[in-house]
Amino acid sequence: MDQLLIMNSILIAVMVLILWLIKKYVKADRTKNVIFAVSPIITLLVHYSHFIFEAFSGNDIMAHLGANPNLYMPLYPCNLVMWLALAFGFLKNKNSKLGEFFVDFIFWFGIVATVVGMFANEDFVKNPTLADYAILKSIIAHATLLLNVLLLPVLGYVKIDLIRNFKNIVISVLMMGVVGGYCTLVMYALVSEAHAYFINSMFMMHSPFAGLDFLTYPVVALIAVPLYFGLFVICDLCAHKKGERFFDKLKK
Repeated sequence: MDQLLIMNSILIAVMVLILWLIKKYVKADRTKNVIFAVSPIITLLVHYSHFIFEAFSGNDIMAHLGANPNLYMPLYPCNLVMWLALAFGFLKNKNSKLGEFFVDFIFWFGIVATVVGMFANEDFVKNPTLADYAILKSIIAHATLLLNVLLLPVLGYVKIDLIRNFKNIVISVLMMGVVGGYCTLVMYALVSEAHAYFINSMFMMHSPFAGLDFLTYPVVALIAVPLYFGLFVICDLCAHKKGERFFDKLKK
């Protein structure tokens, strides 16, 4: 685990430097839009780098795709965050209702998913080595995705609005459940029930945590929703002056 900690420390140090430079020097909206478009593309290139190498090496890419279905389906939270970050990067009106939803989903879900993917990486836990490129790639991909997530507050897109944030989180929770259910049904129909159980899209079938069998996605969702509400209440208290907070407005 020491090598994982060292690797992540290096990645975070690089991230902090990049975010500091962007915060200090990037002011024009056009430049911000370019950054939002390029950053998720970098994540995608890292995510697909092993597949690209296999393709150019003349190896059996269909077998590679079969072993890595998250290359063509959004099986897990980070996959969904990655694709929504790409959609947000090319969204013309980033301040629209759709843009606000993307921001809330990418930031509030993405920051948890990417940090877990970096520091409790499932592939690394199963095979604790960075000599395996598939594992190294997974950690770097999560780090670049975390950069996508942190660009949102750095460039001023994260807003503390309890009603907006909570509404979008509830929609996001439901959407992730629908995506997980759909991917599970596809795996069941095209391959087998055993394969669907093994892939465990959005952790719908079983818990990803050893010894915590009850923590499937529906249970996690039921726990997460009130926790997020509590977090948004705290953020509202910290971000707004007395009289401008959500519960103050309710009294008027």
